[in-house]
Amino acid sequence: MEPTGTALLAMLGAVAALATVAVIVFWRRAARPGVWGVLARLGMLGVSVVCVIALIAGLANAYFSFFGTWDALLGRTAPTADQAGEGNGEAPDSSSARVLPEDDITAGTPKSIGTMERVEFKGVRTGLDLEGYVLLPPEYFQPEHKDDRFPVGVVLSGFPGEARNLVELLNLPNLVGEMRAKDEIKPTIWVLTRPTVAPPRDTLCVNVPDGPQSRMFFAEDLPEAISGRYRTAPTREGWAIMGVSSGGSCALRTAMMHPSTYRTAVGLGADLRAVQDDTTGDLYGGSKAYRQENDLRWRVEHAPPPPIDVLLSVIADGGDGDPAAARRFAERSKAPMRAELLERQTGGHNFDTWRGMMTDVLPWVDRRLRVEEAG
Repeated sequence: MEPTGTALLAMLGAVAALATVAVIVFWRRAARPGVWGVLARLGMLGVSVVCVIALIAGLANAYFSFFGTWDALLGRTAPTADQAGEGNGEAPDSSSARVLPEDDITAGTPKSIGTMERVEFKGVRTGLDLEGYVLLPPEYFQPEHKDDRFPVGVVLSGFPGEARNLVELLNLPNLVGEMRAKDEIKPTIWVLTRPTVAPPRDTLCVNVPDGPQSRMFFAEDLPEAISGRYRTAPTREGWAIMGVSSGGSCALRTAMMHPSTYRTAVGLGADLRAVQDDTTGDLYGGSKAYRQENDLRWRVEHAPPPPIDVLLSVIADGGDGDPAAARRFAERSKAPMRAELLERQTGGHNFDTWRGMMTDVLPWVDRRLRVEEAG
């Protein structure tokens, strides 16, 4: 019974309904004179209100997927176990990546889609670590492809988010499988994770002064950890990073500031600003100049344009942020950077909207991924 599961919502709904009925049925019986009567009624109302609030919180969490597991909700880190003898058959770099025990996501992925591994990535430079899933295409294990390297797509959920949201809500593995069956995209290693490397803080892929170096993690540590375990494309031409919500902002910021790592970036529902709020804290060390450097609207106009391709989502009716901001970003981008828009008339800041875009996003990314020889 996970925090986003139907069973939990059904239980919360039943408890809230019973609590409300109990208030109606027992209200008069509790109307005794004196302090005890008042306390009884207040207690009944309090329990009923708490039950209704719990139901609303559960519905909100199921819709926005803030916490996908109890460990995430309670701030616990799952125990890890090195599985060097399993998975792809290659010895992992134990200093930066290791496969974790199987869970429902890995066990439930059909082999026709690929092999899903749950992996812990450790940042050798930053000291940060992150869990996620790696979807390896069937071709990865076929004898005729044993020496082949594969392009990589890093996909980030929102904040605080969970990697499983990209499976259960974005439906990414199934979409990949459907497109591979139609030969619409090439075999690719998909890395599914989240942008939250210093919970409960949303660091937005910013190298925080005297704090977590989250952009360095996604630009250097994570690619190195992936390449240390899997047969990946040796140059940036074979690497893309994409995300939704805060993950989209993270993907765009990382690619724009580290184009030597990622050739392609996608931001769905991404905020282009250098945000500072209660969830982020001060990411910029009080420096206006450093905050400006991390503002993607400023970078597209004033920083040297990076040699990357980016794709931004736009919801015309404003249901997912300011459509004018994304349009201005695309209009003001300069070569060698190329910015394109994926437009929808209506939609919201949710997985339903982003899932509907993936049939356009995946082929767009695929057309730009190439495996080249290093050198």
